[in-house]
Amino acid sequence: MQSAIHFPVFEPAGGAAAIASELAAGAVAADEGGAKTITLMDHWFQMEMAGRSEDPMLEGYTGLGFLAGLTKRAQLGLLVT
Repeated sequence: MQSAIHFPVFEPAGGAAAIASELAAGAVAADEGGAKTITLMDHWFQMEMAGRSEDPMLEGYTGLGFLAGLTKRAQLGLLVT
């Protein structure tokens, strides 16, 4: 079985300053755990079904570049584009 991990929300307990470390920890754990794919959101604002439009949101391609420096096996992409 192949698994994929999607990171849709960027509100860690430590606030905005903790987004990078929390995302890094999750992506590395997914990669080392054998996830085939890791995806991020591909829009500028949070979707209402996942949170509020003013909630923190990463720019997708920049986020993928960050994850590329941390992961070894998983394919990286944006969920839609």
